Amino acid sequence: MRIALGMAVVFGAVVVFLYNGMPRLVSDFRHAREFVPAQQFKITNYKCTNWNGFMFNECTTTFVSQATHESRNITDWRFGRAPHDQVQLMQWRDNASSVTTNVSLQTLWNRVLLALALVSLAGLFVIGLVVKTLKNDDPLSAPQPTDRRFR
Repeated sequence: MRIALGMAVVFGAVVVFLYNGMPRLVSDFRHAREFVPAQQFKITNYKCTNWNGFMFNECTTTFVSQATHESRNITDWRFGRAPHDQVQLMQWRDNASSVTTNVSLQTLWNRVLLALALVSLAGLFVIGLVVKTLKNDDPLSAPQPTDRRFR
């Protein structure tokens, strides 16, 4: 039961992570060529963290709107070491509120690969939970009484 509970918790974490990150990833992927340098926003903070030495990295960009002074941030997770490139905000030409960075666009395939790996991991957890559930409900796998005379 502990294994199933642990698998469910990890599955839930993966789903929440994908739910929060996928819309921007899909938007960046679909409109990568339509981004131009942002004129209405200013970066206030940019921080990258490497996880497991070099396996994954997380970069968070905090920026503020020069018109409304509203602060927002975007976070990218990707495979590999954190990039050391100069970061620049980019906005979608047709929708100025859709913002990304040049580094996010340059490392788009690493971000897509990480998302696919997480979707695969979630799928494996679902398959594992289904197999475990079916295995526990299978009457043939239940312990059979043994006849002690033949031991």
